[in-house]
Amino acid sequence: MKSQLSRLGRQLEQLAYRSLDQHLRVGITGLSGAGKTAFVTSLVHQLLHADAGQLPMWEVVQQGRLLGAARQPQPDLALLPFDYDAAIGGLCQSEPQWPPSTRGISEIRLALRYVPAKGLKRQLADHLTLYLDLVDYPGEWLLDLPLLGMDFASWSQQQWQILAEAPWAERAQPWLDQIVAHTSEARALDDSSLGVLATEYGELLKTLRRELSATYLQPGRALLPGELAGTPILAFFPLPPEALASPLAQRLASRYQAYVQQVVKPFYRQHFARFDRQIVLLDALGALDQGHAQCLQMAQSVQAIMQSFQYGPGSLLRRLINPRIDKLLFVASKADHITVDQHTNLLALTDSLTGEIGRRARFMGGRVETMVLSAIRASQQGQVDPGSGVVPVIRGRDSAGTPVTRFPGEVPRTLPQPEFWQRQGFAFGALAPPALPDPHAPLPHMRMDHLLEWLLGDKMR
Repeated sequence: MKSQLSRLGRQLEQLAYRSLDQHLRVGITGLSGAGKTAFVTSLVHQLLHADAGQLPMWEVVQQGRLLGAARQPQPDLALLPFDYDAAIGGLCQSEPQWPPSTRGISEIRLALRYVPAKGLKRQLADHLTLYLDLVDYPGEWLLDLPLLGMDFASWSQQQWQILAEAPWAERAQPWLDQIVAHTSEARALDDSSLGVLATEYGELLKTLRRELSATYLQPGRALLPGELAGTPILAFFPLPPEALASPLAQRLASRYQAYVQQVVKPFYRQHFARFDRQIVLLDALGALDQGHAQCLQMAQSVQAIMQSFQYGPGSLLRRLINPRIDKLLFVASKADHITVDQHTNLLALTDSLTGEIGRRARFMGGRVETMVLSAIRASQQGQVDPGSGVVPVIRGRDSAGTPVTRFPGEVPRTLPQPEFWQRQGFAFGALAPPALPDPHAPLPHMRMDHLLEWLLGDKMR
């Protein structure tokens, strides 16, 4: 009885905080290579060690109203905890390591204690606590949400067309030929054969991501299967258009529908639909390094993501009964890989990736924004004079740890024509992380204070 009363008390307390708008659940994801785990690590570190000198644009810190932040037990015990300590520990090694990539969904809760600036909150309390839940999940899972509005035939036609185009076709053609051969045979494939073909399809997707930086890859769990590895629910793959009326298509369609109903929909209901705000990280510079097709596919991915969001201003009633995302932020990451004078170009390029969907979302009332930042700054800005005048450069260390001075060049404001890569292309390259003397030392960044003001400013006034 005592435990039931205690649990009821906690539930009533959470409802009371909701009524004061003192709880925020933020989904954080990113397409492949965007540096999402580093971003979450930096976000938590900046909150735990908030300092006016480090975060000049975060209003609650500049006004001295932030009393402190502390980690709290996570509310959802079924999720893995975000391993912040291991991520920071990697940066403190003699040879610093970037935090490892996300393999599944994880969560961390922070309590932010602050003094209200004005209004009803200031009249009711000398200080308040904002509970912030950060939910980190693979971007591949977000790209599964469009499946909710597609049947197997539509999805199959879309994926088959993508795989048959350059540059993906060179890697995909052996698998495509194999599927065509199987579908042209009269004999039926048993479950074991279907499982082998589905596994090979998953390996193909991993190859396209690893070697060609492809982003629009479905189903997402084929890339990160987790507990679903080897299960029949993942044993499906696209078929060529001429085979979509075959008995094989019917079998695969049933597995596709099971995947949508038992994997994608539960994720949407249990996690995605509960987010108050969403941050999506994009590595536009990495796509430029790869080529025109990679940039186009990233644009396709971004627009597919945006179509999955419910747009509209948040309200207390919606937050209590039917939460919906009231703020969506696209982050152009790795701003430290280019010179500061190119940041406005990177912002324009990232905005252009959203296309008409971004403009429509804003028209419908959604607060959709784009920001250029570096969660963990790995370079310093500088200048050199090669004899023809002063040139802006960045200084850091390459992936092998060797000191480098680079002139990264110009970032286009819009996507260049394919011929540009044939003539010149881009080479922004990777950088090694900075060395952190100890876990409590300031973590260098670019514009994380702007992000914190965007994320929390209206909740901590």
